[in-house]
Amino acid sequence: MHREIWGDFFDGEIFQTLRQLTVNGHLGINLFFTLSGFLITYLLLWENDVKGKINLLRYLMRRTLRVWPLYFLIVLFGFFVFPHLPYGIETVHEFWRFALFLSNFDELIHGMNDSINFLSATWTVSVEEQFYLAWGVLIGIFSFRDKRFYYVFFSLIILGSIVFHGLKHDEPRTLYFHTFAVMSDVAFGGLMGLLAFSNKIQSYFVELKKPIIIACYLLGISMILFDGHILIGYAKVFHRIIPSLFFGFMIMEQVYSKHSFYKIDRIRGFYLSGEISYGFYMFHCIYLYYWSIFFDIRGWTDSPWDFILFFFSSLASTWITAYISYQLFEKQFLKLKKYFR
Repeated sequence: MHREIWGDFFDGEIFQTLRQLTVNGHLGINLFFTLSGFLITYLLLWENDVKGKINLLRYLMRRTLRVWPLYFLIVLFGFFVFPHLPYGIETVHEFWRFALFLSNFDELIHGMNDSINFLSATWTVSVEEQFYLAWGVLIGIFSFRDKRFYYVFFSLIILGSIVFHGLKHDEPRTLYFHTFAVMSDVAFGGLMGLLAFSNKIQSYFVELKKPIIIACYLLGISMILFDGHILIGYAKVFHRIIPSLFFGFMIMEQVYSKHSFYKIDRIRGFYLSGEISYGFYMFHCIYLYYWSIFFDIRGWTDSPWDFILFFFSSLASTWITAYISYQLFEKQFLKLKKYFR
C-alpha cells in the first residue's frame, strides 16, 4: 500500500494510537474462516440428513460457481494484465499454485519478494477451497451416520493446529499463512455448526440474559485485544483459539439468542454488504495500490487529511466495484446454482 509515501504525521503519537485501534483488521480473517466452517458444515449435514447423502458433484459445482469466477478474474488480472498496465509489476509468484488454490503456500515462498499484495489476498480463498474440498469429499464419500466421528474429526484438526503452532512458534509468516496454522478457525466453526445442527447448544443461547451476553462480549474483546499480555510462553500456542471461541459465541448468540442487545442484521444494508463482501475483499488491495500512487504523484501525502481522503477514496471505489462485480459478473454464475441443488 506504499506506506512509505506518507509524511511525518504517520509516525506521530496521535496517528499511531489510532492505527493501534485498527491494527487487528486481520481478525476479519478469523471471523471469515469460523463463519465459513459453521455455514458449510451445517448445510452439508442438513443435506446429508434430508437426502440421505451428499451429492458430491453438485456440492462442488455450487462452491465452484460462487468462488472460482472472481478468484480467477483477480488471479488472471494479476499475472497477465497488471504487468502490462501503467505502474504494473511483473510478479514473482507462480501461477500453477494459484490455479490449484495453493496461493497461501506460494505466499510463504515468494510473498516477501513480491509487492503485488492483491495477489497475496487470495491466500484466504485458497485455504477455504482446501477445506471445502477435503470436508465435502469426506462427508460426500462416507456419509457418516454416527455424529461422533465429526466431533473427533474437528477436535483432531484443532489439536493438530495447536501442535503446529507450537512447532512453528518462531515463524510468524508460517503461522499466518499456512493451512495447518489457520485450519483451527474453520474446524471450530464446523464444530459449532455440528452442535447447532444436533440441537445440543441452542438452548444455552436462546434464554441467555442480556447482562451475561454483554459480559461475554466484553470479556471476548478484552482477551483478543490483550492476548499478547495474557498468552505468554507456551500459552501462545492457543493464540488462534481465543478469536475462534469468541466468534463462535458471537455467531451462536446472533442466530439463537432472544435477548441480544443488538442483532447485527438490523444494520441497513447488512445483507447487501454480505453479498458483495467477497468482491470487496478481492478488489480492495488493487485500489489501495493505485490510489497510493495517485496521491503520491500529486504530493497529497503530508497531512492526516490527505490520508483520510485516501482512505475514503479507496473505500468508495472498492465498494462500487464490488457492487458492480456482484450484479453484473458474480450473479450470472450464481444463477446457475439452481441446477445443482
